[in-house]
Parts: sequence; C-alpha cells; structure tokens
Amino acid sequence: MKKRCVLFILCMMFLVGCSEQNEEIRNSVIEESTETESSLIIEEETEENNVQIEPVAPTKEEVFAMREKVLDGMTDDEKERLTENIKVANLQMERAYLNDGIFDKLEDKDSLAWNYFDQKGDIQVGWAYDSNKITVMNEEGITESEFYQKYGKPVMVYNRFDGANFVNLIQDMQKSIHNEELYADLQRLIDLTNLATETHEMEYANDIYKILHDMDYFLLRYGIEDVGKYTQDGGVVAKYYGVLTVYQNEDKGGWQ
Repeated sequence: MKKRCVLFILCMMFLVGCSEQNEEIRNSVIEESTETESSLIIEEETEENNVQIEPVAPTKEEVFAMREKVLDGMTDDEKERLTENIKVANLQMERAYLNDGIFDKLEDKDSLAWNYFDQKGDIQVGWAYDSNKITVMNEEGITESEFYQKYGKPVMVYNRFDGANFVNLIQDMQKSIHNEELYADLQRLIDLTNLATETHEMEYANDIYKILHDMDYFLLRYGIEDVGKYTQDGGVVAKYYGVLTVYQNEDKGGWQ
C-alpha cells in the first residue's frame, strides 16, 4: 500500500512538473510570437515612413496663376530678363547632365568639370583621346596625368558664367523681385552656388539644377508645352522635382 502511495505521489509530481514546463514553453512561444508580430509591425511602419512621396506637378493653369502672382509688380523687361537668364542657365546644366554626365564627373572634387563653377569664357571640361587609357598606362608605366599630357586633347566649351558671375547676376535680378517666395528661391540659388564653388560638393550642384529646372519649366515657362513638343524625350522636361519655395504652401508634396 505504501509503495502504491509513493508511486502515486511520484506520478503526480511528474505530471505537475510536466504541466509547469508545458506552461513555460507555451508562455515562451506566446511571448516570441508577440515580439515577432511587434517587430513586423515596426518594420512595416518604418518602410511606410521611408517611402518618398512623388511630388505632383502643377497644372498649366496653376503655373500661369503662380507666375502672375510671383512676377507681380515687375516690368515686362524685368520679367523677360529673369525668364531668359533662368532658361539659359537651366538649358546649359541640362545639356551637361544629359550629354556629359556632369553630376557623375562632379563626384570627383578635382574634376575639370568644376571649371563650370571656377572659370568663365572658353574653359576645359575634360580630355579627348583615342587610345585605351588603362592599357596604355599599364604598358608604359605612366600616370593618368602623364597619359593626358601625352595622348589627350583638351575638351573646350564656352561658359557664359562662372559661379561668382552667376551669383552677381542673380543678386542683380533680385532687385526687381517683389514676391518674397520667389526672392527666397533666387537666394537659395545664390547660397547653393557659393557652397558648390567653395566645397566642390556635387550635391550642391545637383540642387542648383533642380531649382533651375522647376523654375524654368514649371514657373517662368510651361515646359511641357513650350519645350516638350520639340524634344524626342519629353520625360526630362515633364519631370517635376518640387523644390520651389513658391509652391511650398500649394500642397504639391514637394520641398518644404
């Protein structure tokens, strides 16, 4: 009888122990499941927060209305001067971007492409050569600089404004601006040009291009009609960066 009681007690202890272990395992699984779900929710929220909202381009009517607003108080000559200078600056940077890969070159602070900011008139922006540069350098044991001096031909272009002259031009045009937002956008061009010239950081040059692009195609002109129909690829003209201060209160999802 005693043996049976002892066995019964041992069995009960074993069952209780198993029950406690199962409860611990079950709680552990629940905790892990909860942590996993929480982690997934956090990851999903983070991914949603990191999604960049594509700015919505203003319509033709909105461009015309904004243009009338920001140019109010200016004479026809002042409007024409501003429009023409911004157009020329934008088209020059656009050609350098599309044809010469200017922003890739500006990644190198010592690139000759920085002469666009440092010099005006006839400037050298690169080298032309027929030989395979790497092969020749390895075969002759010469440096890249020595290769250019021996086999290269300077690539020259005409640069209407260097950084300093461009800043002076924008400052002069600011005198005729009565709209605070447009004045601020021109001031950003000045500040970015000074920073690009001083630091040779590509990002500043890229930001200059975006402001010129939006100001030319989505404010002073309506590029989709004025320019787009004359180009083979209208995607460049239709691209809207949303960086202008004048539109920041228009809920276009752009720069704030």
